[in-house]
Amino acid sequence: MFATWEMTMNEELALAQVRELDDVIAQLDTVRGEADGLRVDDYKDAGGALWAGQSRTSFTDALDAARSDHARISDQIGQAIGDCKSKQRALAFSINPLEHPVLSAQAVAIALN
Repeated sequence: MFATWEMTMNEELALAQVRELDDVIAQLDTVRGEADGLRVDDYKDAGGALWAGQSRTSFTDALDAARSDHARISDQIGQAIGDCKSKQRALAFSINPLEHPVLSAQAVAIALN
């Protein structure tokens, strides 16, 4: 009896973690959307004409660094989302569908969404 109760608690914990990861993924998607909404090239058009000579070179270098940082951040957010989804699927499929069909179905539905 104790082993069954303990397994049920582990399965419920796994489902709770799947749900928590779903919230994290949603937050990361929001951050990625905000980051993607920032168009670094708009700053080139807005500020590039105001600079000349050495200042223009400095501005262009800073703009290139910003582009690189923006791309890196976007890649890192995508990687974090992928890592969360992978962990989420692993947790969902760790729930035994024969012993806990409802918990398993809920977890898999969340993880595959």
